[in-house]
Amino acid sequence: MAKEKQDQEHVFVTDDKAVREAGRLSKADAEILQSVQTGEGLITIKSVEEFQEMAKAAAERFNEFKELCSPMTLAQAKAVRKLRVEMGFSWRAVAEACYKLGWGKWSPPSNQIMGMALCERAALIHSENYMEAPWN
Repeated sequence: MAKEKQDQEHVFVTDDKAVREAGRLSKADAEILQSVQTGEGLITIKSVEEFQEMAKAAAERFNEFKELCSPMTLAQAKAVRKLRVEMGFSWRAVAEACYKLGWGKWSPPSNQIMGMALCERAALIHSENYMEAPWN
């Protein structure tokens, strides 16, 4: 059993361009990337059903966060675009920067799903798609 664990390869999957291309990362991003190398703190998904349940919970949270972002001003959208597009912040780093600006309270401040919601809203205000270039 121990040998089997040693032989397992860890795979980290992300849609975040900033993480894939070593952009401006939050402390949490760095810790996650470190855990991929060491295997410490990783969550093992053991079944399709478990993955689907996690995805469903993430989608529900994303919808909640999108509601929080809906009153975004043009100035805020410009700030988010600058962080993400011009400065290359990861989604977690965007969330943390906006949290520090006092835009709201969420936990943790570097919540990746919140960063995605902030970027989605800001991109929409700019008639862009947060999952496509130049956002991602």
